Amino acid sequence: MLSQERFDNLARIGFVVCALVLVTLTHWPNLQVEGPIPQSDKLYHMIAFFCWMQLLLATGWLDRRWAWKNLAIAMPLAIAYAGLDELSQGLPGLGRTVAWSDFAANCVGIEIGAVVWLVVRTRIAGSA
Repeated sequence: MLSQERFDNLARIGFVVCALVLVTLTHWPNLQVEGPIPQSDKLYHMIAFFCWMQLLLATGWLDRRWAWKNLAIAMPLAIAYAGLDELSQGLPGLGRTVAWSDFAANCVGIEIGAVVWLVVRTRIAGSA
């Protein structure tokens, strides 16, 4: 079993790696993601921001991992970052598009991440 310190370190490394990969892919010039069905890139947006949110909550950087304040800070921070990430894709020279539907998909991933955190927190509190 992982020690708390090792888990914290892995979560923090995972978050940094996830954030760097996300910012790189979302700002890669002229990157087009085609899926098997139209608009399937929205699923990728949801998954990416779900992972980003889960890892941020796991880091314990905002507050203790299972404290309500952790979620209360993470939610607006994640939504603001998702918006900034989407808006910054409109920078000249990137050849990317800014789309409300992408931002919405980012937010859905964040919200699902928050719900998963709440479910796990409830289970942990119930078993204590």
